[in-house]
Amino acid sequence: MMKAVKKETTALKRAISGRNSYDSVRMEKFFEEIRCDERKMEQLVRAFCETYLIDKNQRPLRLRPLQLQIITKSLTYPKGNPDVQRKMAILAPRGSGKSWALSVAVVIWMFFRRFRDVVFVIAPSEDQAALIFNYVYRHFRDNVFLNSLIGAYKLHNKPSIKMKGGTLLRRAPIAPSNQGQAIRGQHPTFLIVDESPLIADTLFIDNVEPCIVANKAPFINLGTPKSKENHMHRYLYDESYADTFERMHFNWRDAVIKGEAYEPPYDEEEMLNKMIEWGEDSIHWKTEYECEFVESVSNVFNTKHLRNCFDNYAFIRPEAIEPDGKKFTNCSVAVDIGKSVNSTVISVWTTEKSEGGNIARLIYLEEIGPKSGGHDIPYQRERIMAIARSFSASRVIIDATGIGGAFEQEIRLECIPASIHFIPFVFTGGPKGTKTYAYRDYVSFIQKGMVRVPNPENLTGPDKKLMSKWYKEHSVLEYVMDATQKTEKIGAPTGKHDDYCDSSVMGIHATLGMLPAESSFSSMRLGMNKRNGQRGTYSGVSMTSSGRSQNTVYKSNPRGL
Repeated sequence: MMKAVKKETTALKRAISGRNSYDSVRMEKFFEEIRCDERKMEQLVRAFCETYLIDKNQRPLRLRPLQLQIITKSLTYPKGNPDVQRKMAILAPRGSGKSWALSVAVVIWMFFRRFRDVVFVIAPSEDQAALIFNYVYRHFRDNVFLNSLIGAYKLHNKPSIKMKGGTLLRRAPIAPSNQGQAIRGQHPTFLIVDESPLIADTLFIDNVEPCIVANKAPFINLGTPKSKENHMHRYLYDESYADTFERMHFNWRDAVIKGEAYEPPYDEEEMLNKMIEWGEDSIHWKTEYECEFVESVSNVFNTKHLRNCFDNYAFIRPEAIEPDGKKFTNCSVAVDIGKSVNSTVISVWTTEKSEGGNIARLIYLEEIGPKSGGHDIPYQRERIMAIARSFSASRVIIDATGIGGAFEQEIRLECIPASIHFIPFVFTGGPKGTKTYAYRDYVSFIQKGMVRVPNPENLTGPDKKLMSKWYKEHSVLEYVMDATQKTEKIGAPTGKHDDYCDSSVMGIHATLGMLPAESSFSSMRLGMNKRNGQRGTYSGVSMTSSGRSQNTVYKSNPRGL
């Protein structure tokens, strides 16, 4: 054991000193071993910085904890597994030294991988792309030995830094003016995206994301928050990316921690003064220094509140429920009927008692996708009722708008023998429509902690996928204007869906007993006469009667008799 440690230490010293600088195979093998261990990589980064790099005051470079963590994570494999690609989304405040830290990561990468690698730095503009590139240039030029490893510096017309072994560092802007062509067709082995939230999503998806696949390149995105309609927000908060992206979220409090460095970038007093100037609730303060994605006024739900609904439990499968097994309290089956390319979504909610009052818990979720020939209406009716019977549902509520009307009569008739209350819900638009009214209550319930749903991180397989879609649809739902631009309504952004949201809003209101009156029940009005007043009006009791009533026939008397 001691021999192995001594051998490893000797190899590290030789690598740092440059004595094995031309043994490319040995150096890359050594670096690959270090990449499997974050603790060893942290030691390597510290040693490299103090040996080769200097700060602006010509002192050996010492890193702050924020910088050291960014560099170490960028250069290591996730969980020490060489078969897993390193992908990172980093939020850090202005002036915290995040770009400087990644320039150090690039220099270390190029030092140990000098042969035939391609390192790319991209950003929304040429000036931003030049920032990390110029830091790397200074690191090489400020050290005699590092400078001796460079074959050529090209600072104009497609700038690059080329090592004698062939490894190349390039920079390029990704902007609407060039449609992302600078990175298209390239296959870097290390890719840094500076100010990633500022790059348009369409350019990013079409040009940047495909280029990292071939070499499983470390894919490092950093910046400060901007719009939620952006890849950076997905990387950080979409559960679909939770297993593939390392999420690092720093704020100004992290930046002022000095650690082993000579001094922090700014002190706490400076930050408090800035907070007073801008205001603690200022959007600029929250985005630039607290690094928060401030909710757009158009968003229906706050993602932070949505995540607070997550609870550690799993769905209950209807097939696993015994006929004489557990009975669910005030259970509601809510169905958003699919139209055209939309899916039909079935959600099952139950009421639970808590210290603060009733809460609604999502216990089952199912999506039925449209087939090429359209929706299979008989199958869907059968599936809805099978789920309702399995959970001993108190009520079934369906979206009876549009195609939902085709389900209404048959499901109503099937609910009667099962003693299930059937509720057809008709969504109407506008600020006073049932949809807006119901969603306002839904938002309020979520803010008050009255809604509980399974945490996608603790689910597996199809259940994890379903809950990820539930969260994604809720997080992008927004207030939009109708075609006339006169009336506000609730809907999904272009190209997205709100099936999970509509199913949930109906289920929540049915479960918590807060459905708008005009949508809760279909009103029914029978014949009236003067003596019996309101006889026949629905009054909340059974709509059927066991007795026989006498019907009065009204005829006109032509003779006046």
